[in-house]
Amino acid sequence: MAQGGEVLRFELPLTAEATDLSSSTTGIHRLVGRPPVTSTATVIDTDDQRLLDWGLELSRVAQTGRWVLRAPGWEPVLPAEWVSPQAEDEIPSEVAGRLLPFRRGGILGPKLEVGTVRRRFSLADAAGRAIGEIVDERVRVSRPAGQLAAFRTVTLTTAAALAPSARQAVVAAFVAVGGIPVDDAPGLAARLGLAHRGQYRDRPSARSVIEEFVGARLESHWRRLLLADLAARVADGGDAELRAGVRLLRDELAGLAPLLDAAWVQPGRRLLDAALADTARPLQRTERWLRILDLLARGSTEPPLPLVAGRITGPVLAQELEAVVHLLHDRCRTLDEFATDERWAQAYQVAVRARALSRLSRGVFGKPAKRLCRQLEAIAGQLVATVRPDAARLARDLHGLTAAEIFEAGRIYERTMLSVDYARDRFLRDWPVLWDRLRRRVIRPRVPHQAVPS
Repeated sequence: MAQGGEVLRFELPLTAEATDLSSSTTGIHRLVGRPPVTSTATVIDTDDQRLLDWGLELSRVAQTGRWVLRAPGWEPVLPAEWVSPQAEDEIPSEVAGRLLPFRRGGILGPKLEVGTVRRRFSLADAAGRAIGEIVDERVRVSRPAGQLAAFRTVTLTTAAALAPSARQAVVAAFVAVGGIPVDDAPGLAARLGLAHRGQYRDRPSARSVIEEFVGARLESHWRRLLLADLAARVADGGDAELRAGVRLLRDELAGLAPLLDAAWVQPGRRLLDAALADTARPLQRTERWLRILDLLARGSTEPPLPLVAGRITGPVLAQELEAVVHLLHDRCRTLDEFATDERWAQAYQVAVRARALSRLSRGVFGKPAKRLCRQLEAIAGQLVATVRPDAARLARDLHGLTAAEIFEAGRIYERTMLSVDYARDRFLRDWPVLWDRLRRRVIRPRVPHQAVPS
């Protein structure tokens, strides 16, 4: 009915009396009430409310046996509202699969009881024609220990757009009985204060504490990976987007490594490396995938920053950026044509770490970090070609090949080795200019990072 019409929503006190909307101004001549409908639903979640934490509400209606999933804000990878076509004892498989990355192996069980009393009123004009509908819902949420919340929402839907005077009169009538106009009724999780991750965090500034910055970054990775997982499950596709997200996370953890608790970050980086190395199955179908999501859950909830806890983000990042750039300079200025493969690989790893740190600092420092990042990307781009491939990757089984094929395999191997040598010569030649450009872009801390005053 709302197509071409309007939808007005109001939050009302539970005890508010019915408002009189009948007037020549509103165009409503009479309201025809229908018998109230009562329903009870059991909300299913883990003990630590992992679904509600992301703003998802999974429930089963007692009167019909049908399952309901509400996931506003997750379209199109999840429906805003989905109702099973028939009664089922178990969670339908298509929904259970999509909820897997949210519950991460947690056991689902009944957690809340939601009782709803819904009344509908048809709106008619002076000629008796139906012009809209009002739905009045009173909801009470409880658990075995007692009632948690109660709220009331009224939704008015019209068949045609209201005139400004009519809309104003309707709003005034509801406000007169204590109603509050709202754009959209909040979900159950938001009403209970459980949707901690249902909304994007505000972007932390340079003046926020470092825990807020790192927690928001990890939660951003978490959300991005969840979306990629759901998109792959919906399309039954591959895991290219997931792997790209995991690589980005791995690089960013490398950039933040000096600040993070080694007991958290080192096993985490090994987990990410192992997940990327295993290509036998799609990443979202592995146990490692759930462990990666657990890693992000722990890190974003309690950022492991024992050395800089409580300190201001701007000075901390500036000091780390300055330190890693100087470390990169030390690694690169000592390189020569006789440097070992290990030293070239170490220089590249430091460049990757510096690039990652500059990327995640762009939201804090703006243009200076973007300029620094461009220089570091250029250096990392040249250094990646100087890293000699692992011999095992280049090895080929020559058994059964013809002499010509063996000769061609040898030429490919030789060209690969020579390309590394050429890249190293080019980098040694370009390094003085690269460093001159880089040092001009270094972000220097104005003051040493210090704890936020309590």
